[in-house]
Amino acid sequence: MSEKDNSKITVTVASQHQDRVAKFLKSRNRDVSEMKQDVERGDYPSIKMTGGMIKKAADGIGLTTFKEMGESLETAGNLKDSGRIKILIDELADYLSRVEIVYS
Repeated sequence: MSEKDNSKITVTVASQHQDRVAKFLKSRNRDVSEMKQDVERGDYPSIKMTGGMIKKAADGIGLTTFKEMGESLETAGNLKDSGRIKILIDELADYLSRVEIVYS
């Protein structure tokens, strides 16, 4: 088993988005716990919708990796792929725990 990577991931965002980024990150932490429950219930429409919201919100503030994660969750929700969804939720949680936003 490999060691978990705990290194920080630095992402630069335009300073005009500072307030939106703080709200975005708080919402994503909430999404992680909600999607874990959704996948256990088989609520794929909710996962698809959450993925779409993440994608749209991230795109509006220049958070490309979050946008890609949202898009992947949206697709996996559409395909009702619970195994892939669980992996994506874990990846999102890990990314959230390590991302460090720097404003330019």
